[in-house]
Amino acid sequence: MSGFNESDFDRVNRLIEKNKNLSKSGGFGSLNSSDCFSSSVSSPNSVSSDLSLRKDFVYDRVVSGTIFLGENPDIISGNIYIENGIIVDIEERPVKSDNWIAPRFVNTHTHIGDSLLKDPPLGNEHGFCIEKDLDALVKPPNGLKHKFLSQIGFDESVDAMESAVWELFLNGVGVFADFREGGLEGTVALLKAVSNTGKDIFPFVFGRPGHVYGIGSNDHPNMDFLEEVRDILEVADGIGLSGANDLDDYVLTKITSKTHLKRKKLAIHAGEKDRSDIKEALALSPDLLIHMTHANDLDLKKAADLQIPVSVCVRSNLTTGVGLPPVLKMLKSGISVSIGTDNMMLNSPDMFEEMHFISRLYGLSDHHVFKMATSNGAKTLGCGFTGSIDIGKKADLIVLNSKSLNLKNVQDPLAGFVRRACKDDILGIV
Repeated sequence: MSGFNESDFDRVNRLIEKNKNLSKSGGFGSLNSSDCFSSSVSSPNSVSSDLSLRKDFVYDRVVSGTIFLGENPDIISGNIYIENGIIVDIEERPVKSDNWIAPRFVNTHTHIGDSLLKDPPLGNEHGFCIEKDLDALVKPPNGLKHKFLSQIGFDESVDAMESAVWELFLNGVGVFADFREGGLEGTVALLKAVSNTGKDIFPFVFGRPGHVYGIGSNDHPNMDFLEEVRDILEVADGIGLSGANDLDDYVLTKITSKTHLKRKKLAIHAGEKDRSDIKEALALSPDLLIHMTHANDLDLKKAADLQIPVSVCVRSNLTTGVGLPPVLKMLKSGISVSIGTDNMMLNSPDMFEEMHFISRLYGLSDHHVFKMATSNGAKTLGCGFTGSIDIGKKADLIVLNSKSLNLKNVQDPLAGFVRRACKDDILGIV
């Protein structure tokens, strides 16, 4: 028996009727790029739709279409007025453009430094199957990834990350939080790669000190790592650690205190393979937890009480065979959940795909998935300038063609964006 009732069908019919009315009033016309990207356009300077109360102003750019307004968001037809890269006005009115205007994604967990090692073996083959081994693949310092990266020179690393940054940009990502291995040199390489692309994309860099691994086995730990942490924190936005089980308590405590003393953010993987490192990770009161795939109810309550956000990487967890994070329980406990695409060697940095998987696997409402991919991540990283389309925020916009073969006949733009849209539907990025 169908799970739909009459009210559900009424809602769909209202959406269809709304789109028909917009079409009749000029809300949706033939695709015309000049309707979307206009410069030096005279326009009203208020959100009111009463044009008689408006004066003419000149703006750098006007973007027109169906606007995903605010965090939840509200879907309206209208114009976005931009001056010096900032949204200065949003006008609700019928427009001729077919395009959808959505905020760019905030990807809260990446490892783009390993983009030279794509699609590595995930484990040993046994008959028809592969016995996946996460530690052999990524655990420092002897995982396949780290052995490979140790042989890569600075210039080669920069070149590979340039390509990764381009891919992030073309996938509609405006901000990405990267766990950057390789100490200070690795952090500098990432910043150079972003600079070389010349693209408007913001890297939030979680540097990782290289000296910490293997320390603590004697009575007088090597203190070089403290200097390395200090140097990284001078140029990075914070420190990103592989997991509490990989380091001793002394090192974890020192790194945590130095990071917070510099008012930078501490992020750490926890509960990816099992929950053996969650308690120690929570004890650090980090600013961001990654994965929490095997967190139980008490772990989630503790994270919620401490107001620690979580970045989930669903496709990565499926790829490595570690299970699925308890996203529904996270949200019910009050945790702010955002989305990451994790290692470039395992997954493309495709936030559309992440939304598709999360929507289908968990049955979340479209607006919750939308927020996980946009505003939740911006708040987690403290990037208040982006994450939603609102007056006063940076014009971080994805422009999509709603008449593409993929999106044609979508009646609910938010559902179409979350469940169906892909990077091929992107017309441009503002």
